[in-house]
Amino acid sequence: MKSKTDEELIKIFQNSKDDQCKIAFDHLYNRYAKQMVNYFYYALKNDNEKAQDFLHDLFLKIIENKDKFDCNQSFKPWIYRIAINMCNNEYRRKKIFHKYEEHIKASETDCDTNNYIENTTETDLWNCINTMNPEKRALIILRFKFNLTINEMALIFNCAEGTIKSRLFYTTKELSKILKKQNYEF
Repeated sequence: MKSKTDEELIKIFQNSKDDQCKIAFDHLYNRYAKQMVNYFYYALKNDNEKAQDFLHDLFLKIIENKDKFDCNQSFKPWIYRIAINMCNNEYRRKKIFHKYEEHIKASETDCDTNNYIENTTETDLWNCINTMNPEKRALIILRFKFNLTINEMALIFNCAEGTIKSRLFYTTKELSKILKKQNYEF
């Protein structure tokens, strides 16, 4: 089973009622668990406990919705699309955008614009990334942390490659502005 593609494994998982079903699911879980928990970790602002919970919820959703997967499509974009939607729903549920807007407005008035930090640390960078909306944060994480190709991202977001390139351009430009507002130079 290890040599089977993701799509072959999900097809076995969809159509089998015996041990093959469990084995196919276990292989999919083992292939994707680590990268999905890492995605959730970064998308959920470095909350490891929540990332673990979301990982389990993700695979429960796959079990519950296994028949919704089209075996003629690629599995990887499908699983990332589910993960991104889960994160978006979490942010909507907590109304985190409102909290960020208040925090950013407060920090802008307290900021001394002449005080620049010469080297942006990774923590500083992630703090700035975490102020962005979930879709933009997802773009940055998928492209620069997980090194997905433009084509893979286009499949995940169900849009043209040119659209992904444009979104990445404007997202990185916005991140640059956020870093400058936070008085970081890079």
